[in-house]
Amino acid sequence: MRRAPEKDLYSILGVTPDATAEEMRDAYLSRTRVIHPDRFDRQQQPQDWKKANEMLAELNEAYSILRNPSTRTQYDESHSGKRQQQSPPPPPRTQRAPEPPPPPAFELGELTPGQAAFGNLPKNVQTRLLKRQQNKGEEQFQVKLSSVVWNYVFIVVLLCWYWYLFAAADGAKWKDDTLLWHAGITLAVAGLIGRNCVTIRRWVKAKLKPYFYVTPIYFLKTEYDIVSFRPIWTLKDVAVTHNYKNGSYQDSDVVLKFDGYNESLSISSKQQVENLFTAMRTYDTRLRTAYANRDHEYFHKNDDFHRVPRSGVPTTALLSKGAQAVIYIATVCVCGIGLAAAIAANEELSQQRWVRHPTPSTYTPPPRRVATPSYPEQALPYSGAIRTWTSSERVAPFEIKAAQGSHYLLKLVDAYSDAPVMTVFVRSGSTVEVEVPLGTYEVRYAAGETWYGYEYLFGPETSYSKADKTFTFEVVGNQISGFTITLYKVAHGNLHTSGIRPTDF
Repeated sequence: MRRAPEKDLYSILGVTPDATAEEMRDAYLSRTRVIHPDRFDRQQQPQDWKKANEMLAELNEAYSILRNPSTRTQYDESHSGKRQQQSPPPPPRTQRAPEPPPPPAFELGELTPGQAAFGNLPKNVQTRLLKRQQNKGEEQFQVKLSSVVWNYVFIVVLLCWYWYLFAAADGAKWKDDTLLWHAGITLAVAGLIGRNCVTIRRWVKAKLKPYFYVTPIYFLKTEYDIVSFRPIWTLKDVAVTHNYKNGSYQDSDVVLKFDGYNESLSISSKQQVENLFTAMRTYDTRLRTAYANRDHEYFHKNDDFHRVPRSGVPTTALLSKGAQAVIYIATVCVCGIGLAAAIAANEELSQQRWVRHPTPSTYTPPPRRVATPSYPEQALPYSGAIRTWTSSERVAPFEIKAAQGSHYLLKLVDAYSDAPVMTVFVRSGSTVEVEVPLGTYEVRYAAGETWYGYEYLFGPETSYSKADKTFTFEVVGNQISGFTITLYKVAHGNLHTSGIRPTDF
C-alpha cells in the first residue's frame, strides 16, 4: 500500500523553514482568524464547519511543534532524514536516468500580491475581468466602489452660479471689487467643473470601472484600467463598523487589513456584510484545502493571474496630463464666456432699469409775468440744498438734471402716507447728485425764475408738476438702486408729468 505523504508543518503555517518564532506566531494568529470554526454556521454550513475544525486542529498541531525549539529541531532533523530516505537511488551508469516529474503547476508561494495594467494582460485574462465586471457567470462577491452620477450632480450644482450671475445682472452696475469677486468665484467654479469632467472622461474611457471583488483565490480591485490583486490568505484582520441610522443599520464600513495596506469598503447593508464574510470564509477554506491536496485543477480554474507579471503598472495614465489640461482650459474658457455675458448683461440692464432718464412728455411753458408781489425777493439757495422731514439714513443715489431758464424745488413725498420726506433745490442748467432714504416716493416739483423763500417759493409765477409714476429706492442683492431724472425733453424719454394745484405740492 502506498503511504500518504507526510504533512509539511511549515506549509500548514504558511512560512518558510527558516522563519523566526515571531514570524510563525504572526502567521498562526492570522490563519486562526480566517479558518476558525466560529466563523461558520454549523447548521447551515456543516461541511465548511467540519473542514474548518480539521484545519484548525492541523494548524494547532503544527504550531505546537514548531514553536518549541527542541521539538522543532527534532522535526527538522526527522523531516530532512525522511526526505533523504525517500529520494530514489541514482540510476546505474549503463541505464538512462528517468526524466524528473514536472513541477507542480501551482504553489501557494506563487500566489503573491500584484498590480497590472489592463492593456498589458493576456486576452483571456482581459475577457475574464470584463465578465467579472458584468457579473456574468463568474464565482465572486462584487462591491461597486464608485460611479459618476454624483459628478454630474456636482456639475449641475456648480452651474447654478451662472443662474445667480444673470439674476444679479438685473441690478445696479457692478463695481470693480464686485467684478473681482465674481471673477475669482468663476475661476474656482471652472476648476471644480473641470475636475469633475476629467473624472467623467476617465470613467467613459476606462474599460474597467471601480469595483472590488472577492474571488476563490484573490481579493481584486479594479479602477480605471488598473488591476490590484492580493491572495485571500494574505488577509491579516477585518474591522467592521455598522452605522445605525433612523432605527436601522445602514451603510456598514468594512476595513480589510493586509501587510502595510488597508482596503476600505462601504457596504449598503448588514446582510451584504454577512454575504461578504461568507464568501471570504468559503473561498479561504477551499483555497487551503486545494493546496493541501495539491488540487492543481482548482488553481487552474480559479487563478485569474497565473504567470501574470506582478508589476505591470502602466507608465502613462489612462488620461494623459495633456488631455486633462485641455479639459481644464476648455472649462475655464467656457466659464469665462459665461462671466463675460453676465457682465455685458449687467452693463445693458443697469442702463435700462436702474439708471433712468425720464423726461416730461410735454414742455412746461415759462411762467407768465405777473405783478411784483408784496413779499421781498430772496437769494437763491445753492444747487443741492436739502431740507428733510425724516431721520432715516440717506443712502440711495438720486441725480437731478435741470434745463436752462428755470430753477426747481424738487420734493419727495411718501407714496403711501403722503408725508413729505425731503426737498432738493436745483438751479437752472445744473446737475445735482444727492442721497435719499430707502423707500417708495412720488416726485413733485415747483419751477420758476425768482426765489421768494420756502414759504412763497417762486411767487405767483410758480408752476407745479408731479411725475406720473413712483420711484422705489431699495437694496437689490448687494447693490442699492438709484435713479436719474432729467427735467427737460430727451429723445425716447419714459417719464410723464402732469400739472398739480399749489395745495397739492
